[in-house]
Parts: sequence; structure tokens; C-alpha cells
Amino acid sequence: MGIVLDPKIRDNVLLPIFLVVVLTSMIRSSVMTIFKSDTKVDLKDVKTQSMLGRCKMLRAAHQFLSEKAFKSRKAYFVKKDVGVLVKSVPKAKDPMEALSAGPDPMAAMGMMKGQMVFMVSQGLLAYWVTHLFPGFLVAKTPFPLTFQFKGTLQRGVEVTALEPGYVSSLCWYMFVMMSSHSLIGLVQSFFTKSEVEAEDPMMAMMGSMGGAAPMMPGAGPDPAKMYKAEQDNLEMIVHEFVLENVEVELWRKWRSER
Repeated sequence: MGIVLDPKIRDNVLLPIFLVVVLTSMIRSSVMTIFKSDTKVDLKDVKTQSMLGRCKMLRAAHQFLSEKAFKSRKAYFVKKDVGVLVKSVPKAKDPMEALSAGPDPMAAMGMMKGQMVFMVSQGLLAYWVTHLFPGFLVAKTPFPLTFQFKGTLQRGVEVTALEPGYVSSLCWYMFVMMSSHSLIGLVQSFFTKSEVEAEDPMMAMMGSMGGAAPMMPGAGPDPAKMYKAEQDNLEMIVHEFVLENVEVELWRKWRSER
């Protein structure tokens, strides 16, 4: 059965649902940033990761350094008794001490507050849509669909003979709700240069309900072994400066092209 949608439905149902859900998502994102607690950073771990990153960069690009520059950088890391990887080896964390400390309670409290804001706002919006626009058809897909999509697109409309391409008001609300985070991020990318992406509250809640076991405190790699491995890797490098005669080669190439 095919029907013709009244243009007033677009102005009085479809667009209001879209605007209210998107604006509510923006307000909710701002409120959740207030409840979000700052993550505690261990300066020792940051220093360790920075040192290991510098070693990896030296191993990856050593051929572009002169012999003198490479030896000075290598000595800074691995020279006996004075090298950073030799004298400043960080101690491994005690697993029992890290386990007794436990997770940060403020971080867990901030996550619970954010999830509560999300659940309350979505519950109020769903109540608003189901009671103010019950049984409304707000749109129709521009392509035909099979009856397998009927239950997905026509929640709240119990008409068996209706074509599956029509979209009910409740399904339109759910579609806008799931895509509002990406839509807001796209709009914000045109007005800000920040590359920090806000966390999707729906994905965060699904991830917390997934049952994934968190990593046990103190179960990370041993920093002493990582320092020793980087030290051995730097010791085994056979340095060869690939830009030794680059001026002569460039001159020869220029002469041959003439």
C-alpha cells in the first residue's frame, strides 16, 4: 500500500525531531565534559616512553646522520656507566602495590555521571517522541526495500500492508540519535582546528557494558628489559652515512643532464 506524505509532517514532525535531538546531543556533550575527570599521568612512564621513542627514531634514521653525529647520539644512550639507557634504568612497578592502590575512584565516578546524563536525556527524548508523535510516518526511502527492513524502519506503526520503505517517527529519532555524534563532529571540524575528538557517549556506554576485563595494574612490560633491548639494538647497528658524497653525485647528475 502506497500513501502520500503531507508536507506539514516534514515541518511539524521530521525537522523538529532532528533539531531537538541534535541540540540535545550538543548540550549533553558539554555537560559530560564538565563531569569528565582529568586522567592522571605518571611522569616516569611518560619519560620512559619518550626515551624509548627517541631510541627508535635514531635506529630508523641513523643512515642520514654523519659518523660524528651518530656516535655522539649513540654514546648519549649506551656509553658505559654514563649512558641514559645504562645509568637511568627505571625500576619495575610492584604489582601488589599497584593492585592495592586500585583504580582512580574519581575517574569511575565521572564515567558513571556521564552515563547517567546520557541515559536520562535519551529516556526523556524517547518519551517525548513516542507520546507527542505516535504512529507518524515522517519519510520514505528513495529506493525500494524488502520486508526484512519493515520492523527496523516502522517501529510504532502496526500496518501490515504498508510498504517497507516508509520511516516512522520513532525510527527516525533513533537514526538521528545514533548519527548525531558524527554529525556534530563534522560540523565542528569546519569551525575549529583542534584534532581532539570527543568521546561518543553511546560507544562508551556499550564498551563499558561489554564486559571487557581491564588490564591488571602493574601488568605492563618491564622497563628494565625494554631499556636493555634498545641498548642491544643500538650496539648492533652498522652505521653507514648515505649522504657522504651527495654533493658530488648531484653535480655529476646535473652535468649528465646537460
